[in-house]
Amino acid sequence: MNYLFALLCFLSALTCLGQQPTPAADSLRRHYTQDMKAVSQVFEQQFYPNRPAIYALSEGPFLAKIDSLKQPFLSILQKYSSPFQALNAAFIPTEQRDIGYFFDAIILNYPYFHENHTHKKVRLSAATQARLDQHLKEFNNPALLTSQDFRGYVQAFLRHQSSEEVKKPIYKKSDNKRLDAYLALVPTYFTNQACRDYWQYHYLRAHLEDWGSKNIGPAIKSFVATSQNATHTRTIDSLYTESANSYQGHVIKTYKTVDGHALDLHLFLPDSTYKNAKRPVMVFFSGGSWTQGTPEWNFYNAAAYARKGWVAVAVEYRIADRHETTPFEAVKDAKSAIRWLRMHAAAYNLDPNRIVASGNSAGGHLVLGAALAENINERTDDLRISSVPNLLLVNAGVYNMQADGSTSWISKGLKDKNDVQKISPQHLLKKGLPPMLLLHGTHDQSVEYQTAKMFAQAMQQLGNDVEFHTLQGAPHAIWWDRRFSGKVATLRTEFLKKHGYE
Repeated sequence: MNYLFALLCFLSALTCLGQQPTPAADSLRRHYTQDMKAVSQVFEQQFYPNRPAIYALSEGPFLAKIDSLKQPFLSILQKYSSPFQALNAAFIPTEQRDIGYFFDAIILNYPYFHENHTHKKVRLSAATQARLDQHLKEFNNPALLTSQDFRGYVQAFLRHQSSEEVKKPIYKKSDNKRLDAYLALVPTYFTNQACRDYWQYHYLRAHLEDWGSKNIGPAIKSFVATSQNATHTRTIDSLYTESANSYQGHVIKTYKTVDGHALDLHLFLPDSTYKNAKRPVMVFFSGGSWTQGTPEWNFYNAAAYARKGWVAVAVEYRIADRHETTPFEAVKDAKSAIRWLRMHAAAYNLDPNRIVASGNSAGGHLVLGAALAENINERTDDLRISSVPNLLLVNAGVYNMQADGSTSWISKGLKDKNDVQKISPQHLLKKGLPPMLLLHGTHDQSVEYQTAKMFAQAMQQLGNDVEFHTLQGAPHAIWWDRRFSGKVATLRTEFLKKHGYE
């Protein structure tokens, strides 16, 4: 739960008890926060590691399990009910309401995750669904927007509604399918102007931050024209302008058009100082669990490499929440991008035999997929041109697509669930691969450390040049965590020097 309740309770108690609480009130707040933190930690330990098994239960046992996880929080509320009643009568009911939203969101997600983990479609019972539907009347209460747990519930609700909405033919040619679906749903469920403005703002801001500004100009224009919240309008307009401006000053080329989507390469070229020799190439694939991500995330690093004399490339590839695709399509795009660069090497004075592919998390998986997934290719690709990079740099990559419960959604639509092995690096081991640098943290909560270690060892046993570095205590996002990003940068630089690229 990431101490959600502990944090909210602390802030709520601070507000309820006033700016200068008495020693007794201060002590009450401190003990309440400590107790909520303790039960939150127990919840984290019991729920998140066991989430696949919990969601695999049938509805009755599942609801019983969720109720048992909820009870410790309610017990804390009961324990403090009388003391807080004397200070602020609204505090305990507010906390109880927010706890309810949090656990109802878990229940709301049951059909989706049950199918992910069991491959069986289910619906919530009529009684459970009717209880959850009671929340719909609360969607137009602006006062509830201050509740993080309420907002979380609404987001879960709209996520599932948008999954049905986006199947309509009207979205077939949309370049930002999920955003368009959200914006179409908001007026349906939010008639209150403040609530409608908030949720339009929320989804536009999230899209700008996590998917970029490509082809969302009309949606931005519509929001700016209709929103009555000046702060939201200024924020969205500023974010959009900043994002759109980042597309200036470098070369943008479409490397593939597929299913109506034009996919771009953002090429950052060195200045004329380097015009007399073919330049090495650094190709960046952003992470984001194959569901989010934008080449904009790599513009800064690409520009830095261009200043050092490289041709640096940030790749746009298909992702689930823009294009309603899976990692299979993303692997195809990664391979198409490398092939395009080799085909157009002369035009950009790049060395087709010195292409380095770099990726974080899901982007690291695409780097490996470009080298390993021999049988996954776009039908329009020229297969005579290799998609295998000359060096591979992988930060916290994904190696075993069947070992990680968080990737179960990928196989949901497959007739043969084992087909996911076609893009699973651990299942595509072979000899004769280019040198690769693999970096992984022991405390990675997104991709288990052991899967990275097993892959590296198996590749080394086959005789491949694999340099594997364990970052002790490091989490998933090792590329920007200040405790480890410097070490990551150093290891990358040393690896490039070792192979004559720096």
